[in-house]
Amino acid sequence: MASPAATTTTTETEKNKDVVEPKSSQQILNLQVPLAVGTLQWGTTPIDQSIINSKGCITESEVALIVRDFTRAGVTLWDTAEGYGGGTSEQRLGRLADRKTTILMTKFLPVPWRGFFPGDLERAVRASCRRLQTDKIHVYLLHSPVHWRSLEYWIARGAECKQKGLIDAMGLSNCNADQVRRAVAAGKQFGVDIVVNQVHYSLLDYQSENLQEMERTCQELGVAIVGFSAIGQGLLTDTLTPESWETNRPAKMLRLKYNDIQPLRAALKRISQEYPVDNNDNTQHQQAHKSMAQVAINWCICHGVVPLVGCRSQKQAQDSIGALGWRLTDAHIRELDQLALGRSTLDSPGWRRMIFVTLFGIVMTVCQMCDAFGFGMVKQTRG
Repeated sequence: MASPAATTTTTETEKNKDVVEPKSSQQILNLQVPLAVGTLQWGTTPIDQSIINSKGCITESEVALIVRDFTRAGVTLWDTAEGYGGGTSEQRLGRLADRKTTILMTKFLPVPWRGFFPGDLERAVRASCRRLQTDKIHVYLLHSPVHWRSLEYWIARGAECKQKGLIDAMGLSNCNADQVRRAVAAGKQFGVDIVVNQVHYSLLDYQSENLQEMERTCQELGVAIVGFSAIGQGLLTDTLTPESWETNRPAKMLRLKYNDIQPLRAALKRISQEYPVDNNDNTQHQQAHKSMAQVAINWCICHGVVPLVGCRSQKQAQDSIGALGWRLTDAHIRELDQLALGRSTLDSPGWRRMIFVTLFGIVMTVCQMCDAFGFGMVKQTRG
């Protein structure tokens, strides 16, 4: 498996004398990883078309362009899950990914009805391998630590899969500092490395004490942080307006008011205008300066986090690629740190997360049934 490039071509700015270097090596499986691409919206079932994706399913040709552009930019870490479209997201990635360069990262959903049989996790691993058209998954994540079985139980089952050559390493998702410590200790006991903790990491939750404790723990134990929602699910982008705010689901879930994030958004807007774009680079769509989203993603990189960006169009892919190859200044990092909010999902009570996992599991099962009965790929995806 080839090592992905650390960055794209460097864009020169007038700020290059005061540049922040990443605080960690950003390595996963000893490979330098600049960015990860999420495939939550790549499902192809009628449920994805009507409920999961507000704008409908993405066409196969658009997904192929997304994969091509990211691969050319040296971005080869792809994140998916058995729960995304009931596995149809994995199927898409399996059809289009380059096996020689791609790092495959998928997830096991520990729903309440799993755990009665020791082979539950192995069956899920093998099913994901079939959908991804591979013999081995590079990083296999527990999608949630909330379950009636212990975290150590699932790590032990993952270690058995490693011994059988089905996975290279394990990872975590949505785990706090204590859970990371327990998982790493269990991994050492049973013989499998814990290399990733995938969590919500953005300027919307950076000031959370639980998040910062988790970050320190991961740095101490050598666990890479893969941060999803780097742009706050659209809350930290140029396209947000007071009108679109009224129907923004993430804002409602976080119980945010429009004025709560205006100082942060104003700083992102101003800072983005201080980083000009080299328009000889054909990935930039002739924009004059970096976008707010690119600054928000780059801020994550400067904190030693691998940003996980969701992508449903080639334009979004190219905008995300524009966050690579340059660094925010130390002064800009400090300013954004101070303006960041503290709305971390790690602060949510366990019962609420259990409800979410259960509902997600029901949706996953319905999508799997759609696929099993021949309705796994709606016609809108075939273009």
